Amino acid sequence: MDYAPDTVDDTGFCGIALDCLEVCRVHKLQLRKCVAFQGTDTGRKFYMCQILNHVMNCGFNSWLDPEWPETLKNALATLWEKYHRINSLRIDERIENVNLVKEITDEKINIEKKYSSLVGDVNKFMDDTEIKIHKDTYANIMGKTEDQKGEVEALKDEVANLKEAQKTQAMMMRNCQDNKDKLMRIKAICDE
Repeated sequence: MDYAPDTVDDTGFCGIALDCLEVCRVHKLQLRKCVAFQGTDTGRKFYMCQILNHVMNCGFNSWLDPEWPETLKNALATLWEKYHRINSLRIDERIENVNLVKEITDEKINIEKKYSSLVGDVNKFMDDTEIKIHKDTYANIMGKTEDQKGEVEALKDEVANLKEAQKTQAMMMRNCQDNKDKLMRIKAICDE
């Protein structure tokens, strides 16, 4: 084996191997004590080049521990497989959450645009109707004929409809705020 497996810190077995007579192949330096943390060799002690720069390091030198029994190797292989599978699932879940947050954010933006447009339309309609009512009221005050009383009643109905529309608008504003609060809670959950 030329490459050095990943290692884990072990305060009981670390540093330069002063008691070892071997040296690294390229630099002829004393070896560094390491504990493997990769695959079926996890926990095995070995020597490797003491140069910390991975490009310059000449790699693995020799094992101190004998090869693990097959049952232990199988157990370690199973644990590492589960670790990698769970890690992959976490990554997939994070990607899915990011996509979900993006969809929810886009939907929120669209709802806000539609709501803003609707509020503008309702306000314009109410302003136009109010102007019309004022004109008609002025005309009635100025002595319009009795025939226009029906039109006045229609305008009163229109005012009532506008008041109902205003109530609907207020309800929609409350619903929008509720939806906004829900989206913020969903975002907070996804950010966690």
